[in-house]
Amino acid sequence: MIRFLKRCARRVLAPLLKNKNFVMRPDGESRKGLVQLIDSLGQDSLTLVEIGSYNGESAEIFLATGKVKRIYCVDPWQMYYDPDDGAAFTDMVKVEADFDRRHASDSRVVKVRGTVDTFVEKYANDSEVSGKIDLVYIDGLHTYEGVHHDIEMTLAHIKPRIAIAGHDYHRDGWPGIVKAIDELLGAPDSTFPDGSWLKKV
Repeated sequence: MIRFLKRCARRVLAPLLKNKNFVMRPDGESRKGLVQLIDSLGQDSLTLVEIGSYNGESAEIFLATGKVKRIYCVDPWQMYYDPDDGAAFTDMVKVEADFDRRHASDSRVVKVRGTVDTFVEKYANDSEVSGKIDLVYIDGLHTYEGVHHDIEMTLAHIKPRIAIAGHDYHRDGWPGIVKAIDELLGAPDSTFPDGSWLKKV
């Protein structure tokens, strides 16, 4: 029944979200949660990998803390890539263009068009990157399989020095995400007002 209702909701939302002028934006709680997450690390000059960057607003929030020196923004910018996330039904050409306008001139931002696998393929053996990632923030595919894969790849190949974190740790709304996190990492050390979570490694 829940799956049926989710499918119905997606069918209702899809026409709205396909509107080329519709762009999802973080609210005040999202901003507060991301800032609190970065502050909780207690360190400066952080290097982040963000899996699922969308239009770049979350990266902008991370950078605005003044504690992030570099962020690798990983996203396929591909329509319908995630059937469980309304953001995937928006005009990804416009979303990617928004990302580019926001970050193209910022040398702290490295754009990676693809998935966590793309990042690993490009950077896992790069001595300038490997072993220097402090935090991986996972907000890509909103499925059990997708989050499970992102965490597995992070643990095996990226190996962040401080923590793994991500979005949507909600048992009611995203049980698959919660299950993947709990299975591979255990319960998060911290959760934040926007549903972000953090697990120190």
